[in-house]
Amino acid sequence: MRLMKEIRMTTFQSSTKTILATVTVVLLTAHPLMGESCGGSCCGSRPASPSGESGVHLGHSVTPSLAVASVPANLEGAAKAVFSNYLTIQAALANDSLDKVGTSAESLAKAIGSEGGRAFPKEIAEQAERLARARDLGAARKAFQILSESLVREVKAGKVPAGTFVEVYCPMAKSSWLQMDTVVRNPYFGRAMLDCGSVKT
Repeated sequence: MRLMKEIRMTTFQSSTKTILATVTVVLLTAHPLMGESCGGSCCGSRPASPSGESGVHLGHSVTPSLAVASVPANLEGAAKAVFSNYLTIQAALANDSLDKVGTSAESLAKAIGSEGGRAFPKEIAEQAERLARARDLGAARKAFQILSESLVREVKAGKVPAGTFVEVYCPMAKSSWLQMDTVVRNPYFGRAMLDCGSVKT
């Protein structure tokens, strides 16, 4: 009787090890978040909206870099104030944060309202003020889209030296934004789809 119990226990332990080994292999080979990054190519892989909802975008790095370059020295006066505040907002939204978004949007609006900011249309100041009033990420991102469209037009019109900024386009949000470098940091979806977008040439 004792011998039979020992045989059954050995068989059970052997089966358990086999099951655990099989489960481990399946998890390691099938899980899509094991250090893979899509590099922005999977932007159309799932429906989404530029909101404040958190979530994991399969295939994207879960700990992305959010470093942001400083404003170039060739910008002065109102232009420097406008774009430095804009970049602060862009970095915050890419980081799923509202930190400094309101104050930066207010400073952007004031810069356009100043004497040196008359080169910018007044509507951009109004767009920045609407952004400053946003109370959640979804509202902030929608306001930022409109602001970005206006500032992209200003850059294309030559309000800043050529090559100062790059335009990045997100096909999911169907909207662009401005950056100083080519490392995509999507402000419309944040960490869920941080590298979704392509630099326009």
